[in-house]
Order: sequence, then C-alpha cells, then structure tokens
Amino acid sequence: MRRLIALSQETKVFLLMAAFGFIVAAIYWFVSYEPAGTILLAGFGLATAVIALLLARSDPTRRRAAAPRAEPPAPPTTDIGQADTTVSGTEGIDRPFVDETGRLPDPTIAPFAVGAGLALAATGLVFGLAPVIVGALPLAWGAWTWLSSAGEELIATEVEDAAG
Repeated sequence: MRRLIALSQETKVFLLMAAFGFIVAAIYWFVSYEPAGTILLAGFGLATAVIALLLARSDPTRRRAAAPRAEPPAPPTTDIGQADTTVSGTEGIDRPFVDETGRLPDPTIAPFAVGAGLALAATGLVFGLAPVIVGALPLAWGAWTWLSSAGEELIATEVEDAAG
C-alpha cells in the first residue's frame, strides 16, 4: 500500500482508469453478454494498465520516496513575524513528468480546420463526391497552415537552442 501511495498522480490516474475499465467490462458482460463491447472495455482497461505500469517503472517519485527525507524548510515569515502559509500555483501537486522547458506553439485554428475538412470529406462516402470537394478546401488550408507553423516553431527552437 505504501508503494501505491508513493506513486505520482499521473500513475495513480492511469491505475484508476484501468480499474474502471476492467470493472465496467465485467459489469457490461454480466448485463448484456455482448462480446464486442466487453472486449473493447477490457482493452481500454488493459491499455491504461500498461501505461500505468510504464509510468510506475519510470516514476522518479518512487526513487524519492526510497531516499531519506530532509526536513522541510520553514515557511517564510511576514513583516510581523507570522508564518506565511499561503500556497500558490501548483505547489504541493506532484508533477514529476512535466517538462516546462521549451517553446509553446502559437494558438491556431488549423487543427480544427483539418478535422472539419476530414469530417466533411468522410461524408462523401454516403453523399457522393460533392462533400469531398467541399471538405478538401479546409483540409488543405488547415494542413498547410499547421505544418508551416510547426516548421517555423522548429526553426525558432533550433535558433534558441543554438543561442543558449
């Protein structure tokens, strides 16, 4: 139980999702006796269990939990000598897999345009060639915009890395 408590929050979330998938698959089987849905739910549970196990194996908090703990630093004091106990941001939340270095991409509507274009083009399977032609425009524009902005971000990151 101590090992489970010592895991990071990301690992715990995937473990809970795996348990949820397996439990729902079992309930679904006994309620419906339908194999396809049961297999899909069990597959969801299995996939999230594999992710949880991979995260648990590479979990740096597991190594930190095994190491002796140092005394926590005293909270900073205010002008009148009382301890400042305010917690801001994500202090206290275990985030061992977060890498906050690097650049964030600029916001864009290109992924939505790609999705909308693909959805419109997919309706061409039912309604013929017209939706495919209509969906090709947002799909092409979104793909071009998204890929060109990704290339610009790559160049900016390489220049930033070379300068640093």
